[in-house]
Amino acid sequence: MLTENLFLAIDEYCKVRDFKKKDSMYRAIQSGLLLAYKRTYNGADNVDVIVDEKNKVCRIIEKKIVVARVKDKIFQIALIEAIKIKPNACLGDMIDIDVSPSDFDRIAADVVKQVVIQKIHDAEIDELFDEYKAREYEMVLGEVSKMTRPKVFINLGKIEGILPEEEKIRNEEYHVGTKIHCLIFSVQKRQREVLVLLSRTHPQLLKKLMELEIPELKQGLIEVRNIVREPGIRAKIAVFSKEEKIDPVGTCIGAKGSRINAVGRHLNDEKIDVIRWSDNHQMFIANSLSPAKVVAANVILDPDKKMARVMVDQAFFSLAIGKEGLNVKLAARLTGYKLDVSVIETTSTKS
Repeated sequence: MLTENLFLAIDEYCKVRDFKKKDSMYRAIQSGLLLAYKRTYNGADNVDVIVDEKNKVCRIIEKKIVVARVKDKIFQIALIEAIKIKPNACLGDMIDIDVSPSDFDRIAADVVKQVVIQKIHDAEIDELFDEYKAREYEMVLGEVSKMTRPKVFINLGKIEGILPEEEKIRNEEYHVGTKIHCLIFSVQKRQREVLVLLSRTHPQLLKKLMELEIPELKQGLIEVRNIVREPGIRAKIAVFSKEEKIDPVGTCIGAKGSRINAVGRHLNDEKIDVIRWSDNHQMFIANSLSPAKVVAANVILDPDKKMARVMVDQAFFSLAIGKEGLNVKLAARLTGYKLDVSVIETTSTKS
């Protein structure tokens, strides 16, 4: 049956493949041998397989009841025969009989091989799933390996991740061999494969990329309170710091915009507005309309309806609204308020 060399081969396989679930290998062998034996010799359910890793042996055992007169050869054994196996056997005992055949034919061996290979594959799939499931919402750097509309496949090392159409940045071009950052947003196990779904549009990806360029974020000196994106076009991120000596906005932007522009380049040159978070809703809404300059006193709140009327100078009205209304839409999503932006009325206007 299973020789010591086979056990050594399994040990070597697990070592080379960094396969940590050796016990699943032995369960696979056990299942394969049991299936093969039942198909070849005995289809009954009174058969068991013992895989003894310590002694490097494997045995096939039939369990039979000791009786005075045998009526069913598959499930029963005569007392006189049982005593030869177990000298103190008594009527009614259940005894184990070693039936390990010496002529386990090629078909049976093939069945073992097929089952074991499948079990190994299943175990590897489980291990891969566990590894990547634990990494959901982590950022990864992968290489574009192939493109099949509408998906882009990203080589992550052990597995290819999938960037679906809805998770792509609009108008972003992808080329085989290009390295890009993505967020693992969902890991699924379907039949006999693991699907690692990636995103270039998720707000969390922006945060992870900012942590690459801004150590203070990674260190927890600056906190991210909220992020909204129109992927590849514009984003707004609200930041805050308990450290009085740290300017969260200036620190994130960097000298001449060096830090925040470096983040944007990872996202198809997405423009990123860094907003100072405030628990004063008027102040926060005023800040959120950046790059327009808005005075908090010109923000009139209706907290019950989650609405705010915002009055801005004529010079900043276009900036506050943004192209196709994008700036005010992102500000509304960032603050949670529906914003009505209008121009401040002047005395000459009223007259």
